[in-house]
Amino acid sequence: MPEEIYHTIAHGKLLLTGEYFVLDAVPALAVPTRLGQSLQVLPAPAGAGHDLSWRAYTVDDEPWFQGDFNRAAWSDFSAQTQVQTGDTGARICQLLSVAENLRPGCTDSINGLEVITRLGFDRHWGLGSSSTLVAGVAGWLQVNPYALLQGTFGGSGYDLACAVADGPIIYTRNGTTPAITSLNWQPTWLQQTCFVYRNQKQDSRAGIRAYRERKISAAAKSEIGELTVALTDPSLHLRAAAQIVQDHEKIVAETLGLRPVQEELFPDFPGQLKSLGAWGGDFCWALSEEPAEKVRAYFNERGYETVITYASMVK
Repeated sequence: MPEEIYHTIAHGKLLLTGEYFVLDAVPALAVPTRLGQSLQVLPAPAGAGHDLSWRAYTVDDEPWFQGDFNRAAWSDFSAQTQVQTGDTGARICQLLSVAENLRPGCTDSINGLEVITRLGFDRHWGLGSSSTLVAGVAGWLQVNPYALLQGTFGGSGYDLACAVADGPIIYTRNGTTPAITSLNWQPTWLQQTCFVYRNQKQDSRAGIRAYRERKISAAAKSEIGELTVALTDPSLHLRAAAQIVQDHEKIVAETLGLRPVQEELFPDFPGQLKSLGAWGGDFCWALSEEPAEKVRAYFNERGYETVITYASMVK
């Protein structure tokens, strides 16, 4: 086995409050997940014939992308080139090109190398297959991850903060130098919550576009920020937390003109539900006083098999 040149693991992410609003520098509560994505850089096998070979594997160790690149592929990549959704090869070239622009010479050593990435979660879950990739590449090439994100996928950057966080954070966007506050947030009621996968991945970029097309009031932004702070109050109990979550859902629903997940799919759920990330897919957060087994059975009976407790999901 060749000696590895670089190896890192970036955590996945969940945004508990502030979805969409985090784009406008509203403080948001985010948590890193136990599962993430690793990035390993090795000398390529002898005779590979390429500057860079890239192999990406799923959580089941199945290859989902394989590509070979020569330097011209990313050296000639234009900042104006549009990368189509799902074009992984072009996205890798874009990442390398932007990294080179951020720190000239950082890709000079890419000669006869192999990069291997491995996901620790289902790539359809929306836990950050893109953000963990950006974090891994930024660490490898020693560039500002927020600037690399800005020049490639775009977004608020909270997911990059989660990629290297050791626990919950309050994230406030500020260009390529965000404000990140680590929290010792461990209220007992969190153990009575879980995350439910909605069986479909949502396109976060489409959600961002929809948000940007609407006029967002200063009052709504202020309320979301206040609810984020309120949820981190260590004296809260479950019912108070559920009320905060309900208020948060109402504001986002009214702002975007969408129905909350509980109203849309689970009106009889014994507790409170909250959409996470881009509304309409990925995970929702379930808060309930009912036993975990009963909550799991509720969702399983309705065809939602992936139900993960907070303790099992969050780092």
